[in-house]
Amino acid sequence: MQLTKLEAKGFKSFGDKITIHFDKGITGIVGPNGCGKSNVVDAIRWVLGEQKTRMLRSDKMENIIFNGTRKRKPLQMAEVSLTFSNTKNLLPTEYTTVTITRRYYRSGESEYMLNGVTCRLKDITNLFMDTGISSNSYAIIELKMVDDILNDKDNSRRALFEEAAGIAKFKARKKETLRKLEDTDADLARVEDLLFEIDKNMRSLERQAKQAQRYYKLKEEYKRQSVALARQSLASIAEQQDRLQGQIEAQNDQKISLNRQTAEKEAAIEAAKTGLINQEKTLSSRQKALNTHVGKIRQYESDKKIHNERMRFLEDKSRNLRDQLDQDRKSNERAAFSMNSLEQEKISAQRQLEELKARVTELKETYEAQKVKAQALQEETNVVTSQYRQKRELSYQLGKAVEIAQIQLNSLKQELEKMASDTTEQSSSLVEFETKAASLKEELDGKNATLERTKQEEEALQERIQETGTTIEKIKEELTQANRKLDAHQNEYNLTKSLVDNLEGFPEAIRFLKKSAKWGKDAPLLSDIITCDEAYRITIENYLEPYMNYYIVDTEAQAYQAVNLLSDAAKGKAHFFVLEKFERFVPHQDQLINGALPATEIVEYDAKYRKLVRYLLNNVYIAE
Repeated sequence: MQLTKLEAKGFKSFGDKITIHFDKGITGIVGPNGCGKSNVVDAIRWVLGEQKTRMLRSDKMENIIFNGTRKRKPLQMAEVSLTFSNTKNLLPTEYTTVTITRRYYRSGESEYMLNGVTCRLKDITNLFMDTGISSNSYAIIELKMVDDILNDKDNSRRALFEEAAGIAKFKARKKETLRKLEDTDADLARVEDLLFEIDKNMRSLERQAKQAQRYYKLKEEYKRQSVALARQSLASIAEQQDRLQGQIEAQNDQKISLNRQTAEKEAAIEAAKTGLINQEKTLSSRQKALNTHVGKIRQYESDKKIHNERMRFLEDKSRNLRDQLDQDRKSNERAAFSMNSLEQEKISAQRQLEELKARVTELKETYEAQKVKAQALQEETNVVTSQYRQKRELSYQLGKAVEIAQIQLNSLKQELEKMASDTTEQSSSLVEFETKAASLKEELDGKNATLERTKQEEEALQERIQETGTTIEKIKEELTQANRKLDAHQNEYNLTKSLVDNLEGFPEAIRFLKKSAKWGKDAPLLSDIITCDEAYRITIENYLEPYMNYYIVDTEAQAYQAVNLLSDAAKGKAHFFVLEKFERFVPHQDQLINGALPATEIVEYDAKYRKLVRYLLNNVYIAE
């Protein structure tokens, strides 16, 4: 690994963009005092992530931006880029040329880039972890740092030896691990505080529970006293009882109708649940297949990088390009097959989603109708309750009147007993009065029985109303659960669609060519043109795995154009199948083998790609 180029613009004294090439034979930079030699060292230290302004010979970070002169305005941004040659693969990346860039704006914003892609400082630090290159490493030594090493100031000599021995990275990891342990201890302390609060709340809830139990006991006693008081009341509600009985029968008919409709809706909801469960299983299996496919693609990309780096030092440029074309055909085929399969799954998921939306709409309409009926039933119940209260008040008034009459009757009896010996006429009046009192008592008993029956019927009606309300709540809860499952399926569909649209898991070169407007070729991958029955899918994928991400182009010129675009943009490598190269290919005749099927009879493809598919699957058979 070698530093090949330094670019700086707007950094300290470099108002204009400067480029310093560190070619072979260059060992140093010389010049008079004040020409910016130290600024070059500061630029290298700054782009590697230096955050201390003292190490950059400045009071604050804003001072590193070119501040202008009498004839030039100050700049608003400082930018420095370092370019390294990674031909020996010392840096853990697939690129042979690595460029790191840091920008700083006067607003205080800062950004880092790796090969033109925005990244974090941690990513750059991890990239150079084992190379001995960092903002505070002894690969960059200033004049005063020599005195610090000789005097062993702040254990400078020990740090130098640790860095040379390669253990500085382990100390950094140890420091990070200790920090995580401290955060864990703080979280544990927070858990103890939460447990204390929960215990405190539990004691409060226990007191509330005791109060609730006492409330229920008092409420039961109140109910018992109310029943006892109601039994002592009288009312004449014979005619009203008939009307209430008719209303109760009508409400019973409504209840039967509601129960029947509720049973039908529950059956429909159960059927929808069954369909949702099947769809969840299907989505889960497809997600697993997608994850397996992405893992294989990444493994193949890793193997391909190592192979390409070795081949580059063994062959010349022309032969290397042709080998890359042969290898890229594989990735094109596989990606095309994957995209075709995912598109079919997408269409199926959209169809199922539309069906679920239609079912949910029907359930919502049914629920709204049920809700309207329940509100009407509740209004009728409120009217009946109001009438019952009026009748109970009338019964109370009549009871008071009967008690007054009873008191008067007792007083009259006492007077009659005193005057019994006076006259026969008074005796006959007493007998007549006693007869009237007995008839009044019989009427009172009949009305008490009628009142008791009316109260029992009212309690039964209240129970029916509560049962109907409970059924409605269950329907609401089931509808809510169905909506949640529908949202979950929608989120899974959106995630899968996003992965397909963004070509997640595919190499950077494939994504670049798919989105490139300069290439302008709608070339498919091999995985886009081949499909087969689900029973043979894994077998075909395993055999064609090296070729699935290969692009398929008509002519060799199209492949060369794509390779030039990738080379200019430093986006890695891609592989191609050139159809014109297979025009003269003559496949072997398929043989009849017991227990085996030719692979060419299992896969499906367009007639345009017949020679290519026959070439890949020539003399390939599938057996149990």
